[in-house]
Amino acid sequence: MRFYSHPFMLANHWNPRWVARLFSVALIMIGIMGCKDKAPASDEQSNSLPKDFITFYHRFLSDSIYQIEHISFPLEGIPDNVANYPAFDDTFRWQAATWAMHRPFDLKANGFTSTFKQIGPIIIEEIQHESGQFGMLRRFSNNGEEWTLIYYAGLNPLKS
Repeated sequence: MRFYSHPFMLANHWNPRWVARLFSVALIMIGIMGCKDKAPASDEQSNSLPKDFITFYHRFLSDSIYQIEHISFPLEGIPDNVANYPAFDDTFRWQAATWAMHRPFDLKANGFTSTFKQIGPIIIEEIQHESGQFGMLRRFSNNGEEWTLIYYAGLNPLKS
């Protein structure tokens, strides 16, 4: 009997890199499948956020052209599952040509929570899985006229 090599297998054992990639893709797909046009912030958080930010945020997640126009490219941040990038350093930047649109998704149905914190003209959104093991981060800034995404850390394991 002859066995063929499969990318998920390494010497008849699961290849950890492919398993990590498969897990990341599965987690992202769960998020995408749970997409609904819902506000990610609770009512309590919505009341404490500037009204112009809430309007911006909803449009940012629903209008792809508006989203691209309101991102400071090349955008600082961290790629999804950074452990798969052994050469990762502080020079990483998200590029407009490879940007995946951010859409609203039902956080609770997918086991995530979203919290917002305002520090001056910057609003930080932290999205964390209920297990406490995975999270994402977005930072938005207001230049006095409009809101812009200035930082995005993709889905990554959180350090304990």
